Amino acid sequence: MKSSSGPSLWPLVLFIFSLLTGLSAREELPITNLTAEFNRISLSRQIELPPSKTNLNQTSLIRRVKLTPPRLNFTEEFNKTPVSRPVKLTPPTIHTIQDLRNINVFGFQPPSHGFALLWWLCSSETYIDINGDTVLRSNPNAGHYGFHHFYNLFDNNLGDHLLPVVAGVHYYTVGNLNPNTHPGAINLPYDVRRYYNRNILNSNSERLIISNTWVYNGVFNVQSIYITNHYHPGYEIAPNLVAQIRNLNLGNFLNAVGYPSYSPASCHVIPPPGRRRKREASDWECIDMLKSETSVQVVARNGHATLLWENIPWNEYYSWVGLYNSETEGDKNYIADAWQWTYNAQSGSYETSTQIHPGMQARFFRSEYARFVLKSPRIDEACWEEPVQFSNDENFLILLVFRSNYAGVKLYVKKSLGSKWQYKDKYYYGWVGFYYRGAPNNSYRSWQWLYNFKEIGENSDYNVYTDGLNEYDITADMEVRVFCNEAYDCLIATTPSWSC
Repeated sequence: MKSSSGPSLWPLVLFIFSLLTGLSAREELPITNLTAEFNRISLSRQIELPPSKTNLNQTSLIRRVKLTPPRLNFTEEFNKTPVSRPVKLTPPTIHTIQDLRNINVFGFQPPSHGFALLWWLCSSETYIDINGDTVLRSNPNAGHYGFHHFYNLFDNNLGDHLLPVVAGVHYYTVGNLNPNTHPGAINLPYDVRRYYNRNILNSNSERLIISNTWVYNGVFNVQSIYITNHYHPGYEIAPNLVAQIRNLNLGNFLNAVGYPSYSPASCHVIPPPGRRRKREASDWECIDMLKSETSVQVVARNGHATLLWENIPWNEYYSWVGLYNSETEGDKNYIADAWQWTYNAQSGSYETSTQIHPGMQARFFRSEYARFVLKSPRIDEACWEEPVQFSNDENFLILLVFRSNYAGVKLYVKKSLGSKWQYKDKYYYGWVGFYYRGAPNNSYRSWQWLYNFKEIGENSDYNVYTDGLNEYDITADMEVRVFCNEAYDCLIATTPSWSC
């Protein structure tokens, strides 16, 4: 029997067999250490792998690669790279008043208060203790006079710290006159505060910075004093310059640093009528008065207040001066019958019938309803004089003052002498006399034994006593002399003559 004819199936069978044989012989993809393999490919690639499987064929492998930047050692790279380094700032030192004048950190025209602030710090707020150290009279941490920490942070504009960074040194700054941010500034002397006006550009830019290295029993030392105009690079004040400043009164110091004259009066700038004053407006009125050496003041004449005005730069009929009980009174609260038109007089005086007392003030106005343009300081009980030391005896100081309208004396006695100093032999017969300047010693107006003085208070170093006479009105050219015994030839102290 013949087999059926047709195409042979053997080629198809052989093809299928070869496919099956090839699959069985194919090698599986090795995946035993994929992490090591990818790390070998690139150190700058971070690989995320699928969950580990023991049998993972080639088609099921998913690779996700995330590129990351190479890591650098920046400190090492910075040290290898040539970079321009900033030079450490060391404030230059000023040694003389002439140098202070030439450098002119603060400027001469109003509203600068830096020079008065420097004089106050050197002459009143610091003193030399028994160890020869300069120390503060107040606690800067308590905010007295507006003192506060200066942190001496790195300044990007300077490329450095403003002052040297030294372990154990603390810095404090003073000079911000804004009472809203530094309430203690209101207690700074009038001569420091008198030009502060929020409407005047740059009336609050001057600063002093002190460095402090130790505190003992609440006393802070002053290692260095620096001056700066709102924390721009400034100067250090040398100790010998501090001593020079201490030896001058404020008026002489301001003259020495370049002010053409010193008037204790302060000015107020008035905006043009109908226009609101801007901070950048001109201060021409203040400058005109400074150039003209304008002054206004209240002085004592036979126990009464007298108003004085000098060198007004404008010739105006209805400008006027008024007397006020204190510097806090509003402009409309002048004392009745204690004011006067100037009637075009650029200098003049007006004696009022009002008894004078400490704290009174005079103000000058350019027209009837305007604000003042110039005001005097409040009259001081001692006419801004300092107590005078007895000759060869630093334990006693004497000061001519006035109470209400009467002349008086304040006697300062070192606390170390105790309360029985009056009965010791040295000054048991000591006495004080009231004189007119130039009068002989036997022509006193009134007198009092020292042992009859009564204690009225104290300060940090002295007990304070007063004569208690209240016999004669305070007036110009009055002075006090102190004698060590009943004779007239043992004169041991004379106060300056009264000039207010």
